[in-house]
Amino acid sequence: MKKALLALIVAPLFAVSATYAVADDTPTASAEMIKEYTEMCVNWAKDDDVSNEELNAYVLKCVNDELESEGYKKVSSIKI
Repeated sequence: MKKALLALIVAPLFAVSATYAVADDTPTASAEMIKEYTEMCVNWAKDDDVSNEELNAYVLKCVNDELESEGYKKVSSIKI
């Protein structure tokens, strides 16, 4: 009984750790690709009338959305 209970507790932990191990294999985008996405997102921000105070957050989210959709790791910051 104790072994079965232990297996029920430990199995999900291994599944979660395996998921994160796979996620760490995601490739990193090149600096050129990040720059292109940043420029594209800045243009979209202008089209959407994003204020200067919200620009950095908007562009960062936009760039990360684009990177994620292409299978790359997200970035923590961007240079506008």
